[in-house]
Amino acid sequence: MPGSRRRSVRRFATRSAVAAILAWTRASFGAPQANLGATVGVAVTDVAGPRAASAAFHLGARGDVLFLRERGRDMAVGPYVDVATAGFGDVDVGGGAEWLLPVRDDVPAVLSAGAFWRDGGGYAWAPGLETTVFLGSRSYNFHSLYEIAAGLFAQGRWVARTPGTFDCVFGVQVDGELLMLPALWLVQLVKGS
Repeated sequence: MPGSRRRSVRRFATRSAVAAILAWTRASFGAPQANLGATVGVAVTDVAGPRAASAAFHLGARGDVLFLRERGRDMAVGPYVDVATAGFGDVDVGGGAEWLLPVRDDVPAVLSAGAFWRDGGGYAWAPGLETTVFLGSRSYNFHSLYEIAAGLFAQGRWVARTPGTFDCVFGVQVDGELLMLPALWLVQLVKGS
């Protein structure tokens, strides 16, 4: 009987531990939070490279999904994708991982790093590396999987192919939903008349 009782106690302890772990992980992973926005700013191209540095208009789009966050004061990690151009002379398409650090509940810093490929400006789909720091509004949305984000960003882009080049980008990220508000307002205006 002592051996049978020990097995029963072990089985109970094992099942209890598995149930506790499953309950904890389900609660700790939270719902994913997605965002899509436009980036507008200035790109300083060839900061380090064979040509002289020059400034160009930056325009891009960025989307991401963050996991492990249940409220505004939680950290989060997840993937991102982006597309950008400097002065419409090239196209950069990339993606990677990002890490949200809550400076305040509604104003986090988001650090990201990844790879991109550049076409144009003397490069034919040349690989590169990019890093970004975002600081702005990105509060947790308790009612939807979509969260609104808007703020400032700084980015470094290094193209690895010879001749290599390093670009710096500074600008504003504006949420896609905020960009849609004028169109939605016009639709409501037309429907109302």
